[in-house]
Amino acid sequence: MTDNQLAFKFINGKVAYNTGEVFFARVNPSIANTKELLTSLYYLLWFPGYFGFNWNALEDCLNDFDWICQKKIVIVHDIIPQLPAEDLKIYLDILNIAICDWQEDGKHQLEVVFQEKDRSIIKKLLLS
Repeated sequence: MTDNQLAFKFINGKVAYNTGEVFFARVNPSIANTKELLTSLYYLLWFPGYFGFNWNALEDCLNDFDWICQKKIVIVHDIIPQLPAEDLKIYLDILNIAICDWQEDGKHQLEVVFQEKDRSIIKKLLLS
């Protein structure tokens, strides 16, 4: 996978946005399993009550966002969630695809931020 195929934004250090202009969500760095991640995203992104707390439901909600009025939605990861490799790969794939899908739609813009130091780990996982 090349950097051109990665839709993520990579930064060094902390990032901040004007929450009056964007819908901002920072993923808790202490997340240690898939259930915690999905529960956290449910609350952070105000997912609807019908969210099923599984990968398919995450994919569906990341491609909807009708309940969010801001055009730009930002999900920030200060560290990569500490998930089993297979689950982390699924999570990263879902995020990457959702970002690309929103680029074609225009109603919303999804930006997912990781630390620059994690770029090689993410590329390696998405290549496997």
